[in-house]
Amino acid sequence: MSKHSILTRLIIISVITMFFSIGYVSANETVVKTLLAKRGKLILDDSGSQSRGGDIDAHFEDGIFLRAKLGIWNRSTEDKNVWRSTFKEGMGHPPVAGYKNLKANNLIVEVTFRWGEITEPWQNRFIRIAADQRPQRNGHIVSAWANTNSRYTQTGLVLEHVDKAYKGNDSGGVLMDHQPLAFEVNTWYTAVLEIVDDETLFRLEDQVAYAQLDAIANGPKNTVSLTLGTTWHEIKRVRIWHAEANPDWEVNKQNILKSRQPFAQRPK
Repeated sequence: MSKHSILTRLIIISVITMFFSIGYVSANETVVKTLLAKRGKLILDDSGSQSRGGDIDAHFEDGIFLRAKLGIWNRSTEDKNVWRSTFKEGMGHPPVAGYKNLKANNLIVEVTFRWGEITEPWQNRFIRIAADQRPQRNGHIVSAWANTNSRYTQTGLVLEHVDKAYKGNDSGGVLMDHQPLAFEVNTWYTAVLEIVDDETLFRLEDQVAYAQLDAIANGPKNTVSLTLGTTWHEIKRVRIWHAEANPDWEVNKQNILKSRQPFAQRPK
């Protein structure tokens, strides 16, 4: 084999190794650029191929599994790997899909979703991504909402730290940020939640919510849950990575957050 051939092969191997080491999934897939965090090892890639809903759990590597007992879950008629959640009046808790048995402190969650029209007066439309440590902590370390009309929290982009032991049986904690939300129905969005130490950044396209709070720092997280509104919602893909601090964050932070409206944290 010629020296040229050996060199070419070594270059190809190096490029492939570098590509996968930064958390990309395949040559045909792209991921949303992160800002607060740097991607570490990929924890989970749920492309929707596995069945789920009711008593059926979807299982992934390292003992991670998805449980979606709440709500009604069916494959989309347009794409068999897209999962649609629906709800009937009186069912109680809205649809939830929970990824359990994670082992992470800092993480990045990327969810590609869309939501439909509201056709009944009792329906609502939102997605909430929560990072938890269950059952050790009864609440949500970080709770990130894109909420159009639910009564569960303020409308808009919302970041909360929820501590249900804060006020007895009431949901206490901290409302960390609250920003406006512009949206369309039947439109695919990718929401990205980044958590690094005591900071968290939540984005929907170019819309941003941000918070810094000691209570969210360095805690282990074993569950990421998606709670959805009661009109139909569809999930196309969910990916979760370990995260590291982005060395460019402090330099770029002011520019990244310049569109954010001022907000003073307050008890929830």
